[in-house]
Amino acid sequence: MKFDNDFINRLLTCKKEIVKTPGKPKLERGHYRIGFELQSEDKEFYFSAFGRYNAMFPENFSVGLVYIPKEEKGNYEILRCNGPHGEHKMFPHHTHYHIHKITTDAIENSLKEDSFIEITDKYVTYEDALRFLTKYIQLKPEDIQKHFPGNDLQMELFKN
Repeated sequence: MKFDNDFINRLLTCKKEIVKTPGKPKLERGHYRIGFELQSEDKEFYFSAFGRYNAMFPENFSVGLVYIPKEEKGNYEILRCNGPHGEHKMFPHHTHYHIHKITTDAIENSLKEDSFIEITDKYVTYEDALRFLTKYIQLKPEDIQKHFPGNDLQMELFKN
């Protein structure tokens, strides 16, 4: 599989629809978690998406999109949006809201696919990040309304 910039852009911007719903969130090892599966509207590409946030520190969250190729084993995390999750000398971006994106350089040099990091101000809560992700990846508006209704996604998704 050739990961060039055009292919990555197609994966990120193709219109997507949910094929397996998020379901009930689960509390696992101190994090609330959801997962759902998507495909491109033309059914060419298949993805999984995830969301999680720390039960004690809700600003420590992550939402993302994973590409699952049909013709080979494995998968590629192509986008992940994180909240601040602790200061670390090696990873100064951890104190900021940030986005990890796949790059051709990472794939060609056998690096972790999310090694590109961009500090962002596009979201400041888990709810904002989930909204940002669903719009950025071109999830169908009907699916957003059906599976993530209301003004407060976090409360809707994670209430018991």
